[in-house]
Amino acid sequence: MSIHEQENILWDAWCDSYPATVRDLFVMDGLCCNGELCNDNWNSEPGNEEELWANAKRKIVFLMKDPNSNPGEDYRRWGWRAITAKFFKVIFNWLQGLSEITPTYTPLLEERSYLDPANQVVLKYPLAIVNVKKISGSSSVHNNTVYDYAERDAAFLRKQVRDILQPNIVVCGGGSGSILDIVQKYIYPEFEDRLEKVNNWCYYLSEPELLLINSWHPSARISDAEKIDDMMRNVADLIRKKSPKLFK
Repeated sequence: MSIHEQENILWDAWCDSYPATVRDLFVMDGLCCNGELCNDNWNSEPGNEEELWANAKRKIVFLMKDPNSNPGEDYRRWGWRAITAKFFKVIFNWLQGLSEITPTYTPLLEERSYLDPANQVVLKYPLAIVNVKKISGSSSVHNNTVYDYAERDAAFLRKQVRDILQPNIVVCGGGSGSILDIVQKYIYPEFEDRLEKVNNWCYYLSEPELLLINSWHPSARISDAEKIDDMMRNVADLIRKKSPKLFK
């Protein structure tokens, strides 16, 4: 069974777990499509994202708080090859940087290491985005609300992340450390005491190999260099200190 087929089964069960009055607000996400654009570039057809994911040495999930003002939509089918919003440009750069960094190469904005336009990365590396809160919200959400949804939907989140996607890198998108905390408490609870804090960004477990990255939110009001280059420099620090198999 393909990843998308598994996601669709999960989607039905997850959505049905909510009262009928809010099911229209449910937003599905996961492995994003990278095929031909359609509907005036708003949507994507499935492409070779399943093959890219299966063959990726570094399977990266970007775990975010919630979808903003997108009730009833399917993140996976958005027109990723045409999206230019700054929020997603940061994620595109993270995806490329984490996919390409090695013990001898650290991709940096200042060295023009990234694709332009950044959205073309989805044709090269698989993009997977998961929101903790699946009920569409507004421009902001309180961390306590995200925690409430994480606790309610912990079994579904574990199914989506651990059983279906099975990443070895999870980028925890902001919330002043709340997303990192949610990942440890609700998705990988048995690893919480075994993950080693290598630096302020990287939490690493060697067996089974798992890297959690405590990142800024993509929309944080700081420079792109602080969001992107600082992440890459701290991952480079992890590589120097721990020599993870992921980055060999």
